[in-house]
Amino acid sequence: MEASKHLSIAFAESCIKNNSRVFLKASDGKDLHCSSFGQVYADVQAWADYFRAHGVGPGERVAAISAKCAHHFRFFFACWQLGAIAVPVCETLGNEEMAFVLKDCAPKLVLASDTYLKKAQETAGDFPVVDWDTLPLGKEPVTPDMNAVKEPYATHEESMESIAVLIYTSGSTGLPKGVMLSQGNLWWNLDSALHAFSVTASDTLVSLLPYWHAYALTCEVLTTATTGASCVLAHGIADFSRNISKFQPTLMLVVPRILDMLMGAIRKKIDALPPKRKKLIDNAIYNASRIFTAGKKWNGGIFRMIYHYCFYDPLVFRKFRQGLGGKMRFFVAGGAPLDLDVQSFYSFLGIPVLQGYGLTEAAPVVSSNQIDDYRLGSCGHFMDWLSPENGGDFTFKDEEGNFGKELRGQLLVKGKCVMKGYWNHTDASAKTMENGFLNTGDVAHLDKDGYLFIHGRNSNMIVTYGGEKLHPEAIEDAVKTSSMISEAIVIGEKCKSVYVCVNVPEDIRKAHDAEELHKLLKAEVQAKTADLTSYMKPKDVLVLPDFSVADGTMTATLKVRRFKIKELYREQIEAFLQQNGEEIATKKDLVIPSSRIVESLGKGDVVIGVNNTLK
Repeated sequence: MEASKHLSIAFAESCIKNNSRVFLKASDGKDLHCSSFGQVYADVQAWADYFRAHGVGPGERVAAISAKCAHHFRFFFACWQLGAIAVPVCETLGNEEMAFVLKDCAPKLVLASDTYLKKAQETAGDFPVVDWDTLPLGKEPVTPDMNAVKEPYATHEESMESIAVLIYTSGSTGLPKGVMLSQGNLWWNLDSALHAFSVTASDTLVSLLPYWHAYALTCEVLTTATTGASCVLAHGIADFSRNISKFQPTLMLVVPRILDMLMGAIRKKIDALPPKRKKLIDNAIYNASRIFTAGKKWNGGIFRMIYHYCFYDPLVFRKFRQGLGGKMRFFVAGGAPLDLDVQSFYSFLGIPVLQGYGLTEAAPVVSSNQIDDYRLGSCGHFMDWLSPENGGDFTFKDEEGNFGKELRGQLLVKGKCVMKGYWNHTDASAKTMENGFLNTGDVAHLDKDGYLFIHGRNSNMIVTYGGEKLHPEAIEDAVKTSSMISEAIVIGEKCKSVYVCVNVPEDIRKAHDAEELHKLLKAEVQAKTADLTSYMKPKDVLVLPDFSVADGTMTATLKVRRFKIKELYREQIEAFLQQNGEEIATKKDLVIPSSRIVESLGKGDVVIGVNNTLK
């Protein structure tokens, strides 16, 4: 690993080396507005001067409320140049949650884009709110003078221990908590990520993920800022879909929904083709499916490989790659488990989906597949910062409380990327640590070759009436492979069987009456879970209204809030279970007590990856 650097120094060095290169390309839906490294550095200096004039110094917090945009880059590096703590706030939070976050971090300044200015003013209390579009920018590009660039701390060691950012967790089990990530936490995670992904100045990254998410902060903002790579900021999903070929990305960080969307669009085009053309593509996909396996080895024989590389790839798959800009090296997938069929589909296209695992409290990448070292279905090998030579370590804790690297159980990690704790929540911070290890709360194991497999959150475990223990995520992932089901949560605590509550796309709901839809969904769930253990197969299906951020049943990062769903639809769920012969003794089996919500640790979002499953 490289010697550690304060992030403001690493950025200044990059701006010297790449001064005239294009850094940011911001799309307004029609045109790209480009800024060089030198210009962005000049803007950062102007913002830092503004912050300083308004009393911002080391340790002070500056909050930012906006949809992702180029100003986020200026915001982060201006804060860090002064030793201040950046607090990126999710712009879609409800007023209550946003007010809580701002009160909790007590910022010196609250920056907001014009769209969210009124909301910021309503939730900021007495904290001053500034429209960040009115902040001064640099008049011309600047080449940093390294003699003038210095850390705002007495020693380098002190600077690396200083808090760089507060990332507020999504609050899937209660109110958010501010994860304190230091300069050192971010630097070492960035260093590991750069080794894993081999990002260089020749890369172009299209950015879609929010910058209040540690995944995007480390692997988009810091990766591009320190390597000289270009970052394209799409003007939303529609702009991205329409202009991806114009953006010509070489790599992208995505969540599974984006990959599903792209794959769905490709398949729609295939289905609309004339029969002969469609059959050619179907044959190409079938042939590819016989070649690419879960590892890097090929299967299916020399003739299939010749057909693929000499016939099908140039005639079929290359055209799909051109539709994605023609330069894509790979996708990096995170935020949720990724279906194997989706990974396989992109492998056939020649654009691997590299998935891994992480969480905000680890800054965030813990493991990752790599382009030349992956196993489908896994989260890859542990990142460099977890190796013993770099001071890292890991272990697993099973249900009996035993610890060991060969066990299946809760994953615990330690090393330079583990957070400093939760802001204003020392008790909660202590609960996450065991013997110097961060308990991720995720149940996992390593296979014989050291690939990490995640099975689900320990806190989500369901114990049936018969004593069987299961993680609902495996069932939910299987169910959601159906085109008839957009979201799903499994229930069944202390029940004889397990059941699944689902959301159904509007067009499918309208096409069938309730009885017919229930029959179709039940058959679909049975088909999708046919290969699961018997006690993991849902007995019945309940259709619920669409989960959403607005009603609190989903977090801002589009993770389901199980407790909120069970609370909001308690009567429907109880009636459904009783119809299936289950005895509902008390409400406590369906609703998480408020005391548990308040005391919950609210683990942060998963992060990065390469070639397989992120949490």
